[in-house]
Amino acid sequence: MNERLALERQKLVRAWYRYVTRQGPALAIPDEPSDEPARPEVNVDEEVAASWARSALTVPPERVSAPVVSESDVKHSWQESPLEYGVRGLIPELRRLAEEADLIVGIGNTDGTLLWTQGSDRMADLATSINFVPGGQWGEGSVGTNALALALRTRQPVRVFSAEHYVQTVHDWVCYSSPIRDTQTGELLGVLDFSTTWEHSTPLGLASARHYAQQIELALSGRPVAPVSDLQLRFCGPPQVMFGGKRLHLTPRQHELLCVLALHPGGLTLDALHAHVYGDQPISLSTLKSEVSTLRSLLGGQIASRPYRLSVPVQLDVQEIEERLLAGQVSAAADLYDGPLLPHSASPLLTYWRDYLDAALREAVCRSRNADLLWRYASRFDDPEVLEVLEALLPEDDHRLPIARARRTALDAAF
Repeated sequence: MNERLALERQKLVRAWYRYVTRQGPALAIPDEPSDEPARPEVNVDEEVAASWARSALTVPPERVSAPVVSESDVKHSWQESPLEYGVRGLIPELRRLAEEADLIVGIGNTDGTLLWTQGSDRMADLATSINFVPGGQWGEGSVGTNALALALRTRQPVRVFSAEHYVQTVHDWVCYSSPIRDTQTGELLGVLDFSTTWEHSTPLGLASARHYAQQIELALSGRPVAPVSDLQLRFCGPPQVMFGGKRLHLTPRQHELLCVLALHPGGLTLDALHAHVYGDQPISLSTLKSEVSTLRSLLGGQIASRPYRLSVPVQLDVQEIEERLLAGQVSAAADLYDGPLLPHSASPLLTYWRDYLDAALREAVCRSRNADLLWRYASRFDDPEVLEVLEALLPEDDHRLPIARARRTALDAAF
């Protein structure tokens, strides 16, 4: 047995026990002092720790299995989902991978409901015991911290190992999940998950999940992989700049410059660019010229001057979100929005766009009166207003209602 993995698991289990015993008396660890600090002593990933806190509001840590929707409902959803087309050609390869690596593969929708699974005999038996099966609802509100839920929330590939799972029955598992997007619009379509038992954890797990998620996206796009010549900018959420098919790793200031230039395709004078980026900050025009020159080099000379403008086709998520809101496509706009626009930027222009987009999207989501859309939005962003609207819409027998109430109560208490 890998001693490093065993030690990591042991530390996480003890950290998890300390955390859950502060939430209630259901579970106990012997010979531990009662005045443990609120945060675990072992380093728990920040996203996992935040997920534990949300999970504690609605999910008992001793829960045995996930809730399940009816077989007919999930079969219909899978047949109607674009994901079925995207994964169709990969099924033989995924089946072989599951058998050889002793794991289970799952495809889930944007709510975390599993639509399709394929696993080795051993993992299929284990999965059935906890309802990791088609129809199993693996959203955070149903079973607490898990890789599918975190990948959907963060829109990033995620590994959740052993006792990082909030529900104790999954502590023997390690799971790797990667979101699946529409490559044309950026819309979130679902999530791919690879799971096995903790002792089989490998660095290749997350890379494999990311690779096959990309293969599904490629199949859905209907076109071969080829370098693109345009500039793709995603700044609502974790910043991502793609140029010529390659990701550029830029500074926060370069992100600001790119976003301001993309919002002004007709170009800006040097003074106007300075005002939009720096406002009243005492930064010279020569400094701005130097920063633009550096960015121009990184973009292969694709920034013109007099006026300053991007001389390459640009896709900017800020504009795409606004266009969808104006067209009444609220669900598509919400799926493109991964968080506030460059939240640490003090740029006057970007501060305006950040506040404007946040308010416009929240109001559109609330006015939609669409419970599923409100639930997806509230699952990703802590927003009491959205939760209040959601509470008013959900019937008393809906399993999401107590979760929405608990989260709103907790947010009201925090603020």
